[in-house]
Amino acid sequence: MIIDPYTMQLAVFTVTIVAGVMFILDTVLRRSDAAGRLWAVVFMSGILASFAYAIWFVNPEAWWAVAVGNAAVVLSPALLWCGARAYNGRPTLAWVALVAGTAAAVAVLAEGPDGGDWAGALTMFVLIAVFAGLGTWETLRAPMRAHWSARGLTVIFVIVTVFYATRAVIFTMFGADDPWFRSAFGTQAAGFVLISLVIVAAVSLVVLQGERGSPASGRAGGHAPAYGIDSVLNGDSFREIVGDWLERANYHDEQLVFMRIEVDELDALNTAFGRSVGNQLLAEFAEVVRRHGSPHSDIGHDGPGTLVLVAPYARIGLAADDAEAVQDGLRDHRIEAAQGLRLSASIGIAGTDRFGYDFERLMAAARDAAHSARAKGGGEVVVAD
Repeated sequence: MIIDPYTMQLAVFTVTIVAGVMFILDTVLRRSDAAGRLWAVVFMSGILASFAYAIWFVNPEAWWAVAVGNAAVVLSPALLWCGARAYNGRPTLAWVALVAGTAAAVAVLAEGPDGGDWAGALTMFVLIAVFAGLGTWETLRAPMRAHWSARGLTVIFVIVTVFYATRAVIFTMFGADDPWFRSAFGTQAAGFVLISLVIVAAVSLVVLQGERGSPASGRAGGHAPAYGIDSVLNGDSFREIVGDWLERANYHDEQLVFMRIEVDELDALNTAFGRSVGNQLLAEFAEVVRRHGSPHSDIGHDGPGTLVLVAPYARIGLAADDAEAVQDGLRDHRIEAAQGLRLSASIGIAGTDRFGYDFERLMAAARDAAHSARAKGGGEVVVAD
């Protein structure tokens, strides 16, 4: 059965509207963070693209609608990538998505009303493939890689990357009138890919938002800091409190240090001992960090098996000494539920004297330092430089 372009456009339009409205409502009700807000704009872009293409289908003389549609379509994977970066605590780089969307629109406008059905298509294909590839990489970075729900995004990003990269190559080599291109990479095939992207992305993002913005990870009643059962700050509470610390430390020109502490081989531990014992491992891990870390610190979760300790230090060397104390505490602590296992952790340190007082930049620097510590075999302390 061959589905005509109008039917496919109606299907894409319907799925996008329904999924978009549901996700936007979910985002509003959760009072989401930067990642959630960017992902909400993704669905707004999809809805805008559907309206623009619908206008063009109804009135082919409204060729400018293709420019709007192409720009909005490019913005969707681009902002998905930006949202994933925000979820991982990295700078969003939303301006890159806006530049890409503008480039997609300009490519259509440059060809003018004589551009035809495929005006600016190659630029759009390439940009979608690039951002889908970047999105694939970002979903495999911590802390997103620790969530099973992110694997849906990874899979759909891979499919979109391969589809649109191949589409760009075939379009360049044979043109839009080639029968094979129209059957395998034409409007109908792209419609199926977009519908799959919207459905899987909506489900994955709602679950990710739920894991990040559940009552245990946000603000309790919107008034008091929210702590987990291990007495460690969760989600937005940690960000808000540390943000206030940074503002005041910047005013007084005092150094704050971010110490990222990641349990080594967490996946292997969960596989070996099971999820219930793994949860006890993490609870005792948090207790050791609280016991041996600076008493003048705030500690927050940043994904499974990862804690971030923020404290004032006059010198970065003092923070490194405290990190070694945490390491010693982990080595000395036997976990009976795991047959007397002793945990180790990779620790990354970043200070405001070197990286300034921006929360995201400090988190990223500490994360990169922790990854360097893990690359050295784990159980190491690395100071970001």
